[in-house]
Amino acid sequence: MEEGALIKRNVSYVYIILSIASLMLIFGSVYLVYKLSVLYGVGIGSSLQSYADNRTVISSLSPVALNLSTLGEGVLESFIAFVVALLLGGASFILLLSRRDLPSKATSKYTFMHATLSVIFILLFSLAALGIPYGYQSEYMYVPYFGFVICIGSIAYIEYIIRVKQPHRTGARGKSAFAIDPAKPFSNMVSVQQQVFSNMSGHIRVIDKHFNSAALQNFYRLMEKDIANFNKVTILTSREMLTSSFPQQITDLRNELSGYGIELDARLMDPKDTVEQHERMMLDDRTAYKIPPFNIINTRSEHITKINFGEADRRFAQLYSRAIKLDNYQVEKGRK
Repeated sequence: MEEGALIKRNVSYVYIILSIASLMLIFGSVYLVYKLSVLYGVGIGSSLQSYADNRTVISSLSPVALNLSTLGEGVLESFIAFVVALLLGGASFILLLSRRDLPSKATSKYTFMHATLSVIFILLFSLAALGIPYGYQSEYMYVPYFGFVICIGSIAYIEYIIRVKQPHRTGARGKSAFAIDPAKPFSNMVSVQQQVFSNMSGHIRVIDKHFNSAALQNFYRLMEKDIANFNKVTILTSREMLTSSFPQQITDLRNELSGYGIELDARLMDPKDTVEQHERMMLDDRTAYKIPPFNIINTRSEHITKINFGEADRRFAQLYSRAIKLDNYQVEKGRK
């Protein structure tokens, strides 16, 4: 298995482990609230009963009755710890939803929040647990400590992937626009890869009515280094680009990408859309770019420019809804 695919799989498992560890913290906080509340109630009850009977509190309940103020403070602290544990569960759930992607700078925000809340939680938990008299402890009290260690270990691994294995993912998003110099075709490809493709992830989508075999080769060269960042590729091109070799190349690339867990969807735009759609665009789940034709992306004197994502996303949805799958078009063409 390629290193990128292996890292992607391992990170996916770590997100699941982190979610389970967060549930352990939630369980521990609920148990602590229950334990302290019961002890506080027993202490109050025994104190009132002994006062009414004008007798000394029995020896087995004496430690509880003598620590009512500490137990009361512990109940409050355990409730706060429970709220923090719920926030931890929410952060881990958000991370779990992104488990198909490699961690990025955005992921780092949630891991930092999770680590900070984990430390706050374990301090509150420990402080509240100190109020439980000796002899009233339980083995369940140790569950959150195991969960805390697992949380910190999981977050450390995710940060290792971000900062060591995928350092480019924490960098800047690139310039809003940069020029393609036709005299530097090689360095142009390097620039496009570093400033555009390395900052993209998830579902990458292309609208290019001149997307042909040469474009497919350039596209793969640009995405290959960061291939583990993607989970789906959708290409919208025109029927005029459908040469005899293009369908087979799409099939070969689809089979190869499936080994990385990436789905490839190639579609042909409606003829009317092909005439009207002059602008070429590429977008992922967050960012959209206006691009030159992929078949000459490194040799044409043009600019690659960031454009409004919402508008690009809506336009892609319109074109996609009217496009036909390449395989289906081939079948229909064969029948005719």
